[in-house]
Amino acid sequence: MAGVHPDVVLQTNIDAATIAIPDASGLPEARFVLIVKAEQDPLEVAAAAELALAPLKARVERLSNLDHRALLLIIPGRTFKGDPAPAFEAGYELVRRFSLEAAEPEVFSDVFPEPDLRRKGPAAEAIDDFPPGCWAPEQPELDKRWAIEQIFAPAAWAASEALQRPSRGAGIVIAQPDTGIASHPELAGIMQAAGHDFLDDNSDPTDPLNYPGNPGHGTGTASVVVSPEADEVAGTAPKATHMSIRAIESVIRLSQVNVAKAIDFAVEHGAHVITMSLGGIPSFSLHRALTRAVQSDVIVLAAAGNCVGLVVWPARYDACVAVAGTNNTDQPWRGSSSGADVDIAAPGENVFRARVEPGKPPSVGQGQGTSFAVALTAGVAACWLAHHGRANVIAAARARGETVQTMFLRLLKATARRPATWDSFNMGAGVVHAQRLLQADFDLGREQETTAGVPIAEAPALSVRRFVAESVSVEAAHADLDWNLHGPEIALSVLNLRLGRAPSARGGPRPEAAPGAFAPNLSPTLAAAVAADAALAAALAPPAKDEHG
Repeated sequence: MAGVHPDVVLQTNIDAATIAIPDASGLPEARFVLIVKAEQDPLEVAAAAELALAPLKARVERLSNLDHRALLLIIPGRTFKGDPAPAFEAGYELVRRFSLEAAEPEVFSDVFPEPDLRRKGPAAEAIDDFPPGCWAPEQPELDKRWAIEQIFAPAAWAASEALQRPSRGAGIVIAQPDTGIASHPELAGIMQAAGHDFLDDNSDPTDPLNYPGNPGHGTGTASVVVSPEADEVAGTAPKATHMSIRAIESVIRLSQVNVAKAIDFAVEHGAHVITMSLGGIPSFSLHRALTRAVQSDVIVLAAAGNCVGLVVWPARYDACVAVAGTNNTDQPWRGSSSGADVDIAAPGENVFRARVEPGKPPSVGQGQGTSFAVALTAGVAACWLAHHGRANVIAAARARGETVQTMFLRLLKATARRPATWDSFNMGAGVVHAQRLLQADFDLGREQETTAGVPIAEAPALSVRRFVAESVSVEAAHADLDWNLHGPEIALSVLNLRLGRAPSARGGPRPEAAPGAFAPNLSPTLAAAVAADAALAAALAPPAKDEHG
């Protein structure tokens, strides 16, 4: 398109990436997060973008009150098409047109499978058994509180009481970006902080339970954090205050943009712990929000991932505690993501939790996934802060040149329980031991290891390169391209290959096949960069056809 005005080129790219939304379709409007450079004026960039895209009636807003360099570009009346490649290409064109640091299309990823909670029978796999063999049969013989006993949460509560210190997370605010929570007896008596709904843009984070996928997910994960002891399910921090944030419709249709907004809301409104039972692809806005949270002395944890093998984002970021899942015999849950990015493990197979399903009365049943492992661990983090006093923890971390997150992670690893034959490389330091954590000296483990890791500022690019090295090859991870700019598209492409799923920009159910059956349709910009590197090109190439087909 040489000689064509750059505004026309940009409009053409966005037009190719989007399609008009039919009346009452319920599809999300196409949105891009624009990250302006430090030397740029965000207001000038916003005005220039609205002018350039005036024919599309685009508008630009601030993404967050905490991030003046992040803008949200909205294309009203249009939604992204099924193929994400044009959306990424439009993002790259926005970067070129306005000299941005990055531009992120709001691609909805579904790389965090969770089971349909209905069962075929007492010993059957879940109905949603994709990928095959990921989900374990239920275990009716388990005690309803086996998971909190496995991580010594009741012993930790008793240790706090013996010293007449705040117990069970009292006084600590735990924020949970998820599907919101629905009415359930298990959550009737919990203390709640004011939350928010980023889908309907109001202050009511109630889960409407009216969407496909796994409605009630936020209710289930909340129950293993804060359910009172008097109920059937006891959370690990039953006296903590819960801040529900409705940021996603389901974990199988995940917007990292809304999760980033939820993190900023939590920080801005006084959360002390943030737990995320979700996972997806890399995100510029998400990483920036995580960094701000950690720098604000908030402990941030995320589920390692389900059924894809490798740790997904945000857990893969160094700025986040990544939690894998185990079963009642301390073995890895069969569907847990694993690898060097896992920090710690906690029960994630057949954990009892509150269940709500459309048209059915509330109940209690077994759930599985790293969603429950991270929720249990978040409650332990709240117990630790309450036991020592958050102000004391902050002062201790400052004195040691650490963030609260770094100190918590160091102690969490140093006090972990390591079962026999534990695979510390793939499953983290061990299984959470709440009692040891609360009783540990603040200096424990300082002489043995550092958890500071790679500087947070370098994490976006490096996390994707680590992911490619683990999932494809070390050679491919050394390709000479902009890993920060192209990271989200590369990660989504590799994850789709691993899951054997056709590409989609909208997320949600899609045709399934064997891993490697679908080749990713790369954007022209990324395709050109990939073609220059043989190892990466081979990894993302279409599968070879045999002589029959």
